[in-house]
Amino acid sequence: MRDGNANVHGQQPDTGRRDDNIQKTPEQTSGRTSEATRADSALQSIQMKVKIEQQPEGSGILQNNLSASAMAVAENTTGSSVKTEGDDGTQSTFHNPHEPKKITLDQLRKVADSTDLAKLESGVETARTILDTIRLPMADSKQREQLEWLKAIDQLKTKSKRTRTVIAVCGSTGAGKSSLINAVLDEAKIMPVNGYRACSATIAEISYNESENPEEKYRAEVEFISPEDWASELQLLWGDLVDDNQLSSAYLDANAEAGIAYAKIKAVYPDLTREMIVKSKPEELAKWGCVTDVAGKILKFAYSNAGDLYSALQKYLDSKEKGTKVGSTKPQDMAFWPLIKVVRVYCKADCLSSGAVLVDLPGIHDANAARSAVASRYMAECSAIFVAAPIRRAADDKAAHDLMGRGSRLQLKLDGIYSNVTFICTMTDAIELSESIEAFDEDGQIQAILSRGDELDKAIREKNDTLKQLEQQIEEINLLYEAIEKELIIWRGLEKKKKKGHQVYPPQVPAKRKRLTTPAKGRPRRQVVEPESDSDPDANSAQTPLTIEAIASKLTEIEAQSQANADKFSEMEKRCGDLKDFITTLQNEKEGIAGESIRCCIQKRNERVRQAIRVDFAAGIREIDEEDAQADEETFDPSITKRDYEEVAESLPVFCISSVGYQQLSGRRSNRENRVQGFRYLLDTEIPLVQDHLKKLPENGRILALKAFLNDFYRLLNSLTIWVTSSALELKATEMSEQDQGYEMKHLHAAAQNLKNNLSMLILNQKQEICNIQHSLFNSKSTGAITHASKKIEGIVENWSLRKADGGHGLTFSTYKAVCRRGGSKTKSEKSRNFNEDILEPYLLKIATGWEQAFCVAIPASLDKFVATLMDTLKEFHNMMSSRPELEKCKLASLNILRHQIKSHETSIRDMIGTIKASIQAEQRQANRAFLPEIKKEMAKPYSQCKEEKGKGCFLRMKECMMKHVSKNKSSIYRKASQHVTKDLERLFESNRKEMEETVHYIVDVLEGDFRTIISSSEMIEASAVARDHIRGVLYEVDSQFEKVLCMEHSVADPAHTSQDVSQDMPAVAVASDAPQIDTSEGMVVDS
Repeated sequence: MRDGNANVHGQQPDTGRRDDNIQKTPEQTSGRTSEATRADSALQSIQMKVKIEQQPEGSGILQNNLSASAMAVAENTTGSSVKTEGDDGTQSTFHNPHEPKKITLDQLRKVADSTDLAKLESGVETARTILDTIRLPMADSKQREQLEWLKAIDQLKTKSKRTRTVIAVCGSTGAGKSSLINAVLDEAKIMPVNGYRACSATIAEISYNESENPEEKYRAEVEFISPEDWASELQLLWGDLVDDNQLSSAYLDANAEAGIAYAKIKAVYPDLTREMIVKSKPEELAKWGCVTDVAGKILKFAYSNAGDLYSALQKYLDSKEKGTKVGSTKPQDMAFWPLIKVVRVYCKADCLSSGAVLVDLPGIHDANAARSAVASRYMAECSAIFVAAPIRRAADDKAAHDLMGRGSRLQLKLDGIYSNVTFICTMTDAIELSESIEAFDEDGQIQAILSRGDELDKAIREKNDTLKQLEQQIEEINLLYEAIEKELIIWRGLEKKKKKGHQVYPPQVPAKRKRLTTPAKGRPRRQVVEPESDSDPDANSAQTPLTIEAIASKLTEIEAQSQANADKFSEMEKRCGDLKDFITTLQNEKEGIAGESIRCCIQKRNERVRQAIRVDFAAGIREIDEEDAQADEETFDPSITKRDYEEVAESLPVFCISSVGYQQLSGRRSNRENRVQGFRYLLDTEIPLVQDHLKKLPENGRILALKAFLNDFYRLLNSLTIWVTSSALELKATEMSEQDQGYEMKHLHAAAQNLKNNLSMLILNQKQEICNIQHSLFNSKSTGAITHASKKIEGIVENWSLRKADGGHGLTFSTYKAVCRRGGSKTKSEKSRNFNEDILEPYLLKIATGWEQAFCVAIPASLDKFVATLMDTLKEFHNMMSSRPELEKCKLASLNILRHQIKSHETSIRDMIGTIKASIQAEQRQANRAFLPEIKKEMAKPYSQCKEEKGKGCFLRMKECMMKHVSKNKSSIYRKASQHVTKDLERLFESNRKEMEETVHYIVDVLEGDFRTIISSSEMIEASAVARDHIRGVLYEVDSQFEKVLCMEHSVADPAHTSQDVSQDMPAVAVASDAPQIDTSEGMVVDS
């Protein structure tokens, strides 16, 4: 790429072409006439049209852009040379066409210097469109000059591809990793969550799906281990399961090596009986068709929805034991999970759109050797680690010590990524109210909430009693109302009779009542006796007949009573309705109190656990630091700290999440499932915070990559600007003779070669400085580390079989032998150990601090200083060439343009150093992992001997064999491992030297090429003129396009979010209608 691009600038001018044009006509010297100019412009326009029409149909948009640019150039060229008469009859002359308007790239430079990810993304898209437009007129060119430009453009376009940022998700079986991943991806179910063997044994990689096909919205790949790997795996399984031609007695123990081996074999070969297993040969089983049909292959799936993809993957990931019940005659299906190497899932999750790649790792100690190797490679590649654990476990003391053991913390220190760890405490919805009050309610907030609940219970009871009394009073009023209405009817009847002329008497209750009306139930109503007929003289002889006035008066009285009773009834009903509403309000508050008390418990526990994990994590890092320092008792000073451990604690991201709560609020959980309490808002679950955190992890790397692309784009356009304008810019300057051009070309080439030699020497010196740092901080300490570890190794080996009661690990014979069978690697058994890691640990503890200091501090600082050294050398060359008398006299305008390239070259050098530093970081992770294979190699002999031991006293012989080997070879075991790693580092530094040299030589070639373009003022041939005119027109518009990019609103959120900030900035999520997304509560503290 680099040599080819440099040839654009560095090729010698076409001598034949210059000779054809060396004799200039007077018109060429003094300027063309208007007619000649118009004819030339028309010719250019026609040539451009022809070239456009030759483009494929798919480039219609670019054709339109190109056509518009060509017309603009033609009009500008024609109009600029024509004299016209204005309305007043005076002549106005446009500027000279050979003095093109200035091309500026200031706005592009501002975008390239920006740190706004959205603007950089938009800027890169704009740049890619411009590159497509620039290359169009040169697409079919056969000229070497234009072909080199095309090559440079195409190579630049490939540099803007998205990079990966691998985040490893670690955690034990049942830690809720799959549920966490599903929630973070905003999917109800895309990863299996059965929590059985498949979920804990299969590596799953989840990336963003770049496909725009709606039928491929969800894609997956299932990669199976190779036939050779499965054959090797079967040999190990047979060794664990079959002993002396019979099954191990522990074959039904799911936690023993034999039980694990039996489950795997039965999963893949379900029809094998126990007798068949004993008689079978592993090498023959490895060739069965059911295995060879999938081994070494990759199955691909694509669906439009997550449910279909999940169902398709279940066939391969499901590890539920099928058809193994006694007496079952149903054919048993083969399970694929033991054969799977890795599963890759691609989806449209927004949190992955920035380049994050989630890798669900079962652990690097998988009993399957192929998967274990893959997991180790992912751990070496990963930029960050998510450690998931149930919050109940995380709440215990020494949480971080347990969740990230000593070996893990030591590895983080060697890798230099302890600051890239994130803890995620899962299942925060699992909480006991009574336990939480006792553990977390120091300020009485939870108790106050519960007390308010008790108050509400009491108030509800009291209000219900009042309501019952009101309802009883309403019933009484209703009965009275009915009695009054009855009496009113009677008196109206009397009034009617009176008006007809009858004699009527007041109603009364006789001694012997007739037709007495009483209520069927309840309290007695007003009793009314209808008057006897006026034809009964005996009954009415003692009464005074009623007058019409008396009857009217009585009716008025009764009607008034009726109205008063109705008014009282209405008032009582209103009071009753208001009381019912008030009771409903209290009951709603009571229901909310139950959820709020749990919510408060969850948040208080979250904060307690969050702080405990931070403090414990920092203490773990400090423990590793101090173990190294204390080894040298004479110089150890406890008052001297390696780092700011408070800063380590405070900077550790810790999230306490509820996947179930998030899915519930998002409307993805079935109504049949129990609803969890304690989450009013999506932010309460903290899943949105994890999504935001995950999306931001790749941003720094992405920003650097985009800035590097735009800087290279800027540098390319600057070179193109010189190419298309150099001849026209120097019209007023003295013309350089052909002899002077040749002389300057020779001087330039000699100076460039000398610069390359000087830079190569500087780079070689820089490599030596890095090697000196390595020797000072690693090699010199390795000798002491070997001595220290050699003293520890015998005790380490002895502890493997020593009983736990005596301070050992208590490995049984079967586990000890299974580990040896695997070359010292840990088996799946919980009691197992990795012998190689145990042997290596004391050595690593002694070199860890020096290693970290070398690769994370000293070497990066040295490389940063080297930038200034390189730039001083390049600037010296640039200034020397720019001050050449002939160039200053003849090419001053072009030199001014070339000065803009210096900043681009400096940025390129900084980018190169950044790439070198990243490369060293990545490679040193591989290098510090190279100790372990060497330890395994040096221990191969005793492992081989131990796995063959049988019969009486075999365990004792195994332990004696192991102890004899380490006693004899303890120094050489560590020394050979150290020497191997040292050679790896030497190769790394030499590779980086070559890469650095290649990059700076390319920059020198670009510099030389730009100066060649300035020096060479040869006339262009016709086709080249068309391309240059078009490119010139495109370059005129570049700054205006990037000005639009700069006008974009700043869209990258502040990483230091509070809960309220995140909720307001967060993109909308499909949630249930009753699930508010913004938390308006006070006092909630969250970490991002």
